[in-house]
Formats: sequence, structure tokens, C-alpha cells
Amino acid sequence: MKKKKKVTIRFFYQWCIKLKDIQNKHKEIIVELLEEILEFYHEEDWLIVKKYILRYSHPDVRKYFSTRNQKSKKHCLNEFEKYLVSYCKDNYNKNLVLKEEDTHNEKD
Repeated sequence: MKKKKKVTIRFFYQWCIKLKDIQNKHKEIIVELLEEILEFYHEEDWLIVKKYILRYSHPDVRKYFSTRNQKSKKHCLNEFEKYLVSYCKDNYNKNLVLKEEDTHNEKD
């Protein structure tokens, strides 16, 4: 198990090359929390995964995630979250999605 975790974290570092402003220790925390929830959560709702990560991470780690729109109270995915969704799809075969009713539209 330890070996797999190190390989996964190493892949995540390589995969997030474009996100250079994220510290390595923050990446490790996010990957650990992501692996933890994906072990038990078998649905496709991105918000559940995001809320879990946000709830159990330090505020320094939370700053990478997007906030809700002030008026509509709905969500948009930022670049980092899109990378995480893609990472889950590539490595865990989990297609996480932001549901239409939770997605902010410019009209709202």
C-alpha cells in the first residue's frame, strides 16, 4: 500500500506541473484526502468530494479551491479543481461531475 501511495503522489506532482504555486506538502494533503474519500465514496458528485477535502484540510490548503458565487450561491470549477477531476478520472476511473443544478451560469 505504501508503495502505491508514493507512486500516486509522484504522479500527482508531475501531473500538476502547471500549478507551480501549490506547495508539495499541500499536494500531499490533497492527494491523501482524495484517496481517503474515493475509497468509500462511489458516487459521481464533485461537491461531496470537494466538501470533504475542504472540511478536513488546513485553510492554507483550502485557498486553492473556488468559492461559490455570491448572488446565486452556486459553484464554478477553477483550473485546479478541473485538474483534480481529471486526476480522479485518469487514476481511479471515477468520473466526478458538478451537477447542473449546482453550476453557476452567467445568467443567474
